[in-house]
Amino acid sequence: MMNLKRPALPRLTNALATPAQLQESHSRGLTPSLVSSLHHLGGSLIQIAGAILNFPDPAIATSAIIFHRFHLLAGFLEPSIRNTAAACIYIASKSCEIPLRPSAILAAVDTACEDPLAVGGKRIPKRKYSHANTETLDHWELRILTALAFDMHVVTPYTLFLEYLVSMKVDKEREKTVAQRGWNYINDIMKTRICIFHQANVIAVTAIWLAAREADVEMLDGEKWWEAFDVDTEDMGHVVLLLREGRDIAIRERDRIVSGREPTLTVEDVKLRVVEEATLPAR
Repeated sequence: MMNLKRPALPRLTNALATPAQLQESHSRGLTPSLVSSLHHLGGSLIQIAGAILNFPDPAIATSAIIFHRFHLLAGFLEPSIRNTAAACIYIASKSCEIPLRPSAILAAVDTACEDPLAVGGKRIPKRKYSHANTETLDHWELRILTALAFDMHVVTPYTLFLEYLVSMKVDKEREKTVAQRGWNYINDIMKTRICIFHQANVIAVTAIWLAAREADVEMLDGEKWWEAFDVDTEDMGHVVLLLREGRDIAIRERDRIVSGREPTLTVEDVKLRVVEEATLPAR
Protein backbone atom coordinates (compact mmCIF):
# COMPACT_ATOMS: atom_id res chain seq x y z
CA MET A 1 0.00 0.00 0.00
CA MET A 2 1.14 3.53 -0.70
CA ASN A 3 2.70 5.11 2.38
CA LEU A 4 0.36 7.99 3.16
CA LYS A 5 1.52 10.65 5.56
CA ARG A 6 -1.24 11.42 8.03
CA PRO A 7 -1.67 15.01 9.15
CA ALA A 8 -0.47 15.67 12.68
CA LEU A 9 -3.47 17.26 14.37
CA PRO A 10 -3.91 17.43 18.15
CA ARG A 11 -6.80 15.86 20.06
CA LEU A 12 -8.58 14.07 17.26
CA THR A 13 -11.14 12.27 19.42
CA ASN A 14 -14.64 13.18 20.54
CA ALA A 15 -16.67 11.93 23.48
CA LEU A 16 -18.92 9.21 22.04
CA ALA A 17 -22.13 7.60 23.24
CA THR A 18 -21.65 4.62 25.55
CA PRO A 19 -23.82 1.48 25.44
CA ALA A 20 -25.27 2.40 28.85
CA GLN A 21 -26.25 5.86 27.64
CA LEU A 22 -27.90 4.42 24.54
CA GLN A 23 -29.81 1.90 26.63
CA GLU A 24 -31.05 4.64 28.95
CA SER A 25 -32.04 6.88 26.04
CA HIS A 26 -34.23 4.06 24.69
CA SER A 27 -35.98 3.53 28.02
CA ARG A 28 -37.66 6.93 28.34
CA GLY A 29 -40.95 6.04 26.67
CA LEU A 30 -39.88 6.94 23.13
CA THR A 31 -39.35 4.42 20.34
CA PRO A 32 -35.86 4.26 18.79
CA SER A 33 -37.43 5.46 15.54
CA LEU A 34 -38.89 8.56 17.20
CA VAL A 35 -35.63 9.30 19.02
CA SER A 36 -33.75 9.16 15.71
CA SER A 37 -36.36 11.41 14.09
CA LEU A 38 -36.07 14.02 16.85
CA HIS A 39 -32.28 14.04 16.65
CA HIS A 40 -32.55 14.51 12.89
CA LEU A 41 -35.08 17.33 13.26
CA GLY A 42 -32.85 19.16 15.72
CA GLY A 43 -29.81 18.72 13.49
CA SER A 44 -31.78 20.03 10.50
CA LEU A 45 -33.02 23.08 12.42
CA ILE A 46 -29.47 23.87 13.49
CA GLN A 47 -28.24 23.66 9.90
CA ILE A 48 -31.02 25.91 8.60
CA ALA A 49 -30.54 28.46 11.39
CA GLY A 50 -26.78 28.31 10.93
CA ALA A 51 -27.16 29.05 7.21
CA ILE A 52 -29.39 32.02 8.02
CA LEU A 53 -26.71 33.30 10.41
CA ASN A 54 -23.90 32.71 7.87
CA PHE A 55 -22.34 30.37 10.41
CA PRO A 56 -19.48 28.33 8.84
CA ASP A 57 -20.14 24.61 8.43
CA PRO A 58 -17.62 23.51 11.12
CA ALA A 59 -19.35 25.82 13.63
CA ILE A 60 -22.77 24.45 12.61
CA ALA A 61 -21.38 20.94 13.09
CA THR A 62 -20.08 21.91 16.54
CA SER A 63 -23.60 23.08 17.45
CA ALA A 64 -25.09 19.84 16.17
CA ILE A 65 -22.65 17.60 18.03
CA ILE A 66 -23.39 19.44 21.28
CA PHE A 67 -27.13 19.07 20.58
CA HIS A 68 -26.87 15.32 19.97
CA ARG A 69 -24.68 14.80 23.04
CA PHE A 70 -27.07 16.69 25.29
CA HIS A 71 -30.24 14.96 24.09
CA LEU A 72 -28.57 11.57 24.40
CA LEU A 73 -28.37 12.32 28.13
CA ALA A 74 -31.51 14.43 28.63
CA GLY A 75 -33.96 12.84 26.23
CA PHE A 76 -36.76 14.85 24.62
CA LEU A 77 -39.53 14.83 27.23
CA GLU A 78 -38.43 17.97 29.08
CA PRO A 79 -36.39 20.35 26.91
CA SER A 80 -37.92 21.67 23.71
CA ILE A 81 -35.92 21.25 20.53
CA ARG A 82 -36.34 24.92 19.72
CA ASN A 83 -34.73 26.02 23.01
CA THR A 84 -31.87 23.53 22.96
CA ALA A 85 -31.07 24.12 19.28
CA ALA A 86 -30.75 27.85 19.97
CA ALA A 87 -28.65 27.26 23.08
CA CYS A 88 -26.30 24.89 21.22
CA ILE A 89 -25.69 27.50 18.51
CA TYR A 90 -25.10 30.06 21.27
CA ILE A 91 -22.52 27.79 22.93
CA ALA A 92 -20.81 26.99 19.63
CA SER A 93 -20.60 30.68 18.72
CA LYS A 94 -18.56 31.20 21.88
CA SER A 95 -16.34 28.12 21.58
CA CYS A 96 -15.69 28.86 17.88
CA GLU A 97 -15.14 32.57 18.67
CA ILE A 98 -17.81 33.76 16.25
CA PRO A 99 -19.79 36.41 18.15
CA LEU A 100 -23.54 36.29 17.61
CA ARG A 101 -26.22 38.32 19.34
CA PRO A 102 -28.70 36.18 21.30
CA SER A 103 -31.60 37.92 19.54
CA ALA A 104 -30.14 36.99 16.13
CA ILE A 105 -29.83 33.34 17.17
CA LEU A 106 -33.41 33.25 18.45
CA ALA A 107 -34.71 34.88 15.27
CA ALA A 108 -32.83 32.43 13.05
CA VAL A 109 -34.02 29.38 15.01
CA ASP A 110 -37.61 30.63 15.02
CA THR A 111 -37.42 31.11 11.26
CA ALA A 112 -36.12 27.55 10.89
CA CYS A 113 -38.95 26.28 13.10
CA GLU A 114 -41.55 28.06 10.95
CA ASP A 115 -40.24 26.43 7.78
CA PRO A 116 -38.42 23.15 8.53
CA LEU A 117 -38.13 22.42 4.80
CA ALA A 118 -36.02 25.53 4.18
CA VAL A 119 -32.57 25.07 2.70
CA GLY A 120 -31.03 28.22 4.14
CA GLY A 121 -30.39 31.63 2.64
CA LYS A 122 -33.29 33.37 4.37
CA ARG A 123 -32.76 36.81 5.82
CA ILE A 124 -33.14 37.11 9.58
CA PRO A 125 -36.54 38.70 10.26
CA LYS A 126 -36.73 41.87 12.31
CA ARG A 127 -38.10 40.58 15.59
CA LYS A 128 -37.94 41.94 19.08
CA TYR A 129 -37.14 39.58 21.92
CA SER A 130 -37.81 40.38 25.53
CA HIS A 131 -35.31 40.00 28.34
CA ALA A 132 -37.22 36.88 29.36
CA ASN A 133 -36.49 35.30 25.97
CA THR A 134 -32.76 35.80 26.31
CA GLU A 135 -32.91 34.57 29.90
CA THR A 136 -34.37 31.31 28.59
CA LEU A 137 -31.41 31.04 26.22
CA ASP A 138 -29.00 31.60 29.13
CA HIS A 139 -30.90 29.01 31.19
CA TRP A 140 -30.56 26.29 28.56
CA GLU A 141 -26.94 27.20 27.89
CA LEU A 142 -26.19 26.51 31.55
CA ARG A 143 -28.30 23.32 31.56
CA ILE A 144 -26.42 21.95 28.57
CA LEU A 145 -23.00 22.93 29.90
CA THR A 146 -23.79 21.32 33.26
CA ALA A 147 -25.15 18.11 31.70
CA LEU A 148 -21.99 17.77 29.61
CA ALA A 149 -19.72 18.60 32.56
CA PHE A 150 -18.57 21.74 30.74
CA ASP A 151 -16.67 19.58 28.24
CA MET A 152 -17.14 21.48 24.97
CA HIS A 153 -14.21 19.89 23.15
CA VAL A 154 -15.45 19.03 19.65
CA VAL A 155 -13.58 17.73 16.62
CA THR A 156 -15.51 18.19 13.40
CA PRO A 157 -14.68 16.07 10.34
CA TYR A 158 -14.19 18.91 7.84
CA THR A 159 -10.49 19.64 8.42
CA LEU A 160 -9.64 15.94 8.53
CA PHE A 161 -11.67 15.36 5.38
CA LEU A 162 -9.71 17.96 3.42
CA GLU A 163 -6.35 16.93 4.89
CA TYR A 164 -6.94 13.27 4.09
CA LEU A 165 -8.13 14.02 0.58
CA VAL A 166 -5.12 16.24 -0.20
CA SER A 167 -2.71 13.65 1.24
CA MET A 168 -3.87 11.08 -1.33
CA LYS A 169 -2.61 13.32 -4.15
CA VAL A 170 -5.28 12.63 -6.73
CA ASP A 171 -5.45 15.00 -9.68
CA LYS A 172 -7.04 18.39 -8.99
CA GLU A 173 -10.18 17.82 -11.02
CA ARG A 174 -11.02 14.56 -9.25
CA GLU A 175 -10.07 16.08 -5.91
CA LYS A 176 -12.49 18.97 -6.47
CA THR A 177 -15.32 16.61 -7.41
CA VAL A 178 -14.81 14.38 -4.37
CA ALA A 179 -14.39 17.42 -2.08
CA GLN A 180 -17.71 18.97 -3.12
CA ARG A 181 -19.70 15.76 -2.80
CA GLY A 182 -17.97 14.60 0.35
CA TRP A 183 -18.55 17.95 2.08
CA ASN A 184 -22.28 17.55 1.41
CA TYR A 185 -22.20 14.03 2.87
CA ILE A 186 -20.66 15.39 6.05
CA ASN A 187 -23.40 18.03 6.27
CA ASP A 188 -26.01 15.26 6.04
CA ILE A 189 -24.20 13.17 8.66
CA MET A 190 -24.19 16.08 11.13
CA LYS A 191 -28.00 16.05 11.15
CA THR A 192 -27.94 12.57 12.65
CA ARG A 193 -26.54 10.80 15.70
CA ILE A 194 -23.68 9.38 13.63
CA CYS A 195 -21.41 12.10 15.05
CA ILE A 196 -21.83 10.72 18.59
CA PHE A 197 -21.38 7.10 17.47
CA HIS A 198 -18.19 7.50 15.41
CA GLN A 199 -15.04 9.57 15.58
CA ALA A 200 -14.38 12.40 13.15
CA ASN A 201 -11.74 10.43 11.21
CA VAL A 202 -14.27 7.65 10.48
CA ILE A 203 -16.81 10.21 9.23
CA ALA A 204 -14.20 12.00 7.11
CA VAL A 205 -12.99 8.78 5.48
CA THR A 206 -16.51 7.50 4.85
CA ALA A 207 -17.46 10.80 3.22
CA ILE A 208 -14.48 10.50 0.87
CA TRP A 209 -15.38 6.90 0.04
CA LEU A 210 -19.04 7.73 -0.62
CA ALA A 211 -18.19 10.77 -2.72
CA ALA A 212 -15.59 8.86 -4.75
CA ARG A 213 -18.01 6.00 -5.38
CA GLU A 214 -20.79 8.40 -6.39
CA ALA A 215 -18.49 10.27 -8.79
CA ASP A 216 -16.93 7.04 -10.10
CA VAL A 217 -13.49 8.17 -8.97
CA GLU A 218 -11.05 5.42 -8.02
CA MET A 219 -8.80 6.43 -5.15
CA LEU A 220 -5.23 5.09 -5.21
CA ASP A 221 -5.98 2.39 -7.76
CA GLY A 222 -8.33 0.51 -5.46
CA GLU A 223 -5.95 0.16 -2.52
CA LYS A 224 -7.42 -0.01 0.98
CA TRP A 225 -6.43 3.60 1.57
CA TRP A 226 -8.81 4.04 4.51
CA GLU A 227 -6.59 1.79 6.64
CA ALA A 228 -3.91 4.49 6.56
CA PHE A 229 -6.29 6.66 8.58
CA ASP A 230 -7.10 3.98 11.20
CA VAL A 231 -10.55 3.28 9.76
CA ASP A 232 -11.99 -0.17 9.02
CA THR A 233 -14.79 -1.22 6.69
CA GLU A 234 -17.06 -2.25 9.58
CA ASP A 235 -17.19 1.31 10.93
CA MET A 236 -17.58 2.74 7.44
CA GLY A 237 -20.47 0.35 6.77
CA HIS A 238 -22.20 1.42 9.97
CA VAL A 239 -21.93 5.10 8.99
CA VAL A 240 -23.39 4.33 5.56
CA LEU A 241 -26.27 2.39 7.14
CA LEU A 242 -27.08 5.21 9.58
CA LEU A 243 -26.81 7.82 6.83
CA ARG A 244 -29.33 5.87 4.75
CA GLU A 245 -31.59 5.74 7.80
CA GLY A 246 -31.20 9.52 8.21
CA ARG A 247 -32.29 10.14 4.64
CA ASP A 248 -35.32 7.90 5.16
CA ILE A 249 -36.17 9.95 8.26
CA ALA A 250 -35.86 13.19 6.26
CA ILE A 251 -38.34 11.89 3.68
CA ARG A 252 -40.73 10.70 6.41
CA GLU A 253 -40.61 14.03 8.26
CA ARG A 254 -41.08 15.98 5.04
CA ASP A 255 -44.12 13.84 4.19
CA ARG A 256 -45.59 14.53 7.65
CA ILE A 257 -45.26 18.29 7.22
CA VAL A 258 -46.53 18.29 3.64
CA SER A 259 -49.58 16.33 4.80
CA GLY A 260 -50.40 19.13 7.25
CA ARG A 261 -48.91 17.88 10.50
CA GLU A 262 -46.87 20.24 12.64
CA PRO A 263 -43.15 19.64 13.17
CA THR A 264 -42.26 18.12 16.54
CA LEU A 265 -40.67 21.13 18.24
CA THR A 266 -42.11 21.26 21.77
CA VAL A 267 -42.49 18.80 24.63
CA GLU A 268 -46.24 18.64 23.94
CA ASP A 269 -45.49 17.87 20.29
CA VAL A 270 -43.26 15.01 21.39
CA LYS A 271 -46.01 13.57 23.60
CA LEU A 272 -48.43 13.73 20.67
CA ARG A 273 -45.88 11.95 18.50
CA VAL A 274 -45.63 9.17 21.09
CA VAL A 275 -49.38 8.60 20.71
CA GLU A 276 -49.13 8.85 16.92
CA GLU A 277 -46.26 6.34 16.76
CA ALA A 278 -48.19 3.91 18.94
CA THR A 279 -51.00 3.78 16.36
CA LEU A 280 -48.71 3.14 13.40
CA PRO A 281 -47.90 -0.36 12.14
CA ALA A 282 -44.41 -1.54 13.09
CA ARG A 283 -41.74 -0.64 10.54
